[in-house]
Amino acid sequence: MQFTDIRLKMIRLVKKYKKILFIIVLVWGIIFFVNYYIGHRKVVPKATTTYEPHTSIMSSSSSTPSSMTSEIEQKIHNYVEYCKVGDFDEAYKMLSEECREYAFKNNVNEFVAYIYDKIPSESIQYSIQSYSNIKVGNKKVYIYEVKYTPDYLATGLTNETYSYATEKISFYRDDDKNLQMIAGNYIYHNDIKSISENEYLKIDVVDKVVNYSIEKYTVKFTNRSNNIIVIADGAEENEVVLSLNNETRKRAETETIVLEPNQVAEYEFTFSKFVDDGDIANDLLFSSIRVMEQYSGMKDKQGNDIDHETIQSEIDNAIAKFSMQVAVKE
Repeated sequence: MQFTDIRLKMIRLVKKYKKILFIIVLVWGIIFFVNYYIGHRKVVPKATTTYEPHTSIMSSSSSTPSSMTSEIEQKIHNYVEYCKVGDFDEAYKMLSEECREYAFKNNVNEFVAYIYDKIPSESIQYSIQSYSNIKVGNKKVYIYEVKYTPDYLATGLTNETYSYATEKISFYRDDDKNLQMIAGNYIYHNDIKSISENEYLKIDVVDKVVNYSIEKYTVKFTNRSNNIIVIADGAEENEVVLSLNNETRKRAETETIVLEPNQVAEYEFTFSKFVDDGDIANDLLFSSIRVMEQYSGMKDKQGNDIDHETIQSEIDNAIAKFSMQVAVKE
């Protein structure tokens, strides 16, 4: 077959199927153009956020009931606005009676001194985040972290570094189903009234105040003897500790606790403990109590340290040495 015949047949084939061939070429061209466009276009990423203010950051499976979220947001908004404009009385009145008593000693000036460090001016913005929730008795307490930052759009950032303040604000329904608000990192108060005693000493753990990161116990000591009793003076290790399920915690205070004969005295003991750490406070342990025949203390009248030999000799010659444990588990 000659080339001329082949060309004629191809011309006839094209004329016969030109519509089909046109469609094939058109489709191929569209596919080529789409592939080229997709391969060369610039994709602009969309802004996304995972901010869920009512989902606990301690447990993503835990969130505040939807029936409470709007009321919580409104209460926090009103509280912050009152503080920003200096209407501290109204902000203070928003807090539960228990919070006002145990966090601020029923004194609005205590509250003002506290909140002024958080919200020093009107140029403050805030954000909220559910932090955790815990069970206190038959109540569920929802703990939020409120973060305060300067409004840099209003004030600018000239010669300043980024700074912020936070506080834990918590909410719960009372027995009448009213939403109660507690601030100042305060969580709850408990009347413990637990006693341990022997012939020399009575120890009465009166109550405890629980803040988000600390527990503070009020303890009353009654010296039943006619001798000095040393509870804690730094001469021994771990003289006062809080016993938890998994560990013990030392007290924050370094105050010397020495009871004169027949003296009754109250002291406060503060321990570091996060309220949502899952651990349980079981006992207060006083591990180095000494009934002294003679006691020179740890320093003399001039403030000089008493020598170690004297201290150890007096300990060795104590009338009695013992430990006492007082239950504080709720």
